[in-house]
Amino acid sequence: MMKAYLRSMLPAVLAFAFSGVYAIVDGFFVGQYIGDSGLAGINIAYPMTALLQAVGTGIGMGGSIHMSICLGRGEEEERQHYLGTTVCMLALSSVLLLVGLWFAHPTLLRLFGATGAVYDRGLEYIQVIILGTFFQVFSTGLAPVFRNLGRSLFAMCAMMAGFITNIVLDATMIGVLGWGMYGAGLATIIGQGVTALLCLIVLIFTERHVPRSQLRPTRWAVGRTLATGLSPFGLTMSPNLVIMFVNLGAVRYGGERAVAAYAVVSYVAVVIQLILQGVGDGSQPTMSLYLGEGRIKDVRFICKTAYTIALGAAVAFGVLTIVLRDWFPVIFGASTDTAQMIAYILCIIAVGYLGIAVIRVTIAYFYSTGYNTYAYILVYGEPVMIVLLLLILPLFMGVNGVWAAIPLEQLIMAGLALALRAMAHRRPSSIATAG
Repeated sequence: MMKAYLRSMLPAVLAFAFSGVYAIVDGFFVGQYIGDSGLAGINIAYPMTALLQAVGTGIGMGGSIHMSICLGRGEEEERQHYLGTTVCMLALSSVLLLVGLWFAHPTLLRLFGATGAVYDRGLEYIQVIILGTFFQVFSTGLAPVFRNLGRSLFAMCAMMAGFITNIVLDATMIGVLGWGMYGAGLATIIGQGVTALLCLIVLIFTERHVPRSQLRPTRWAVGRTLATGLSPFGLTMSPNLVIMFVNLGAVRYGGERAVAAYAVVSYVAVVIQLILQGVGDGSQPTMSLYLGEGRIKDVRFICKTAYTIALGAAVAFGVLTIVLRDWFPVIFGASTDTAQMIAYILCIIAVGYLGIAVIRVTIAYFYSTGYNTYAYILVYGEPVMIVLLLLILPLFMGVNGVWAAIPLEQLIMAGLALALRAMAHRRPSSIATAG
């Protein structure tokens, strides 16, 4: 059992790490060749990029969780219906997001607090990202499908191919050709395009035997996919909503230097969050499969194992963040004054890593096993809690209150996660009851 679990979980962790490094790669080259305004521009525009990835992840996870449960129950026709519905929903959402964000992005940048050079740099970057909406949505949406079909290694390799492409193109387009923010955006969407096209080609080949009638979307599959997918959608979007709200606080209480400092901090934090989320989401296919087979004790064993791995990783990452706090600003080309602020903030946010580990694994357990309401509370409670803390703490602590709000929110929500987990053990999940 452990070998099968690790074969599913470890490639997922690496895939999530690569997805986080996409933003870091752009930030590295932008910081080196454009400077603080470029870093701040990417950071302020990033919630729109995150929305594209969150929609893909939400739909992909929502459908693939049910595919895995169907595999456990031996319901092949239902699995095929979920697969067809998932692909159709990814395509439709890509069109809607492309049109909606293209008209809304200038206004959204202003709402996020972008002005002057930061606004200009953010606009240059996000326009290219929006044009690559299809690649963003499908690359993040098809990866969980492959993980739930027992092809976690392929999903990881597809992500690696996109990541390597992104690095090479960033170095060429920004460092050699001097295309600036446009080059950073173009490198990102081409890298995501490589991942998306690899996934589509392999999916078409492996599912070629499925009758077309089975791949047509059905109303019941759409409804169940959306209900389950709201949690992974929110889980992907929530950290970026937190980034957006913290950016607003940083602009108000610390100015452009604080925003540029938090840009580097958020690059570090997002990668660590995604790795910890990878532990939870990498455990999801095994938990959902065992739930479909009625192996409830094994589901809980996998969850406990995920907690152990995530908490151990959180401690290690916390120590590394503090030890390397003066190294990260150099890597991203931050100015001297900004570098001092970055090192200070990194020490503060490292406190919250344990909270992130608990939250991410607990949420994955909830949406893997049908406790959707509890998952919603945790997922959408995070941005609400950070807003409340950002309204209170900076009044007494200034910009330091903005930074302190981040780990405090994570620790509060971790406590709530453990309380909800205890409640979940006293009642059966909706999926278990339906089965």
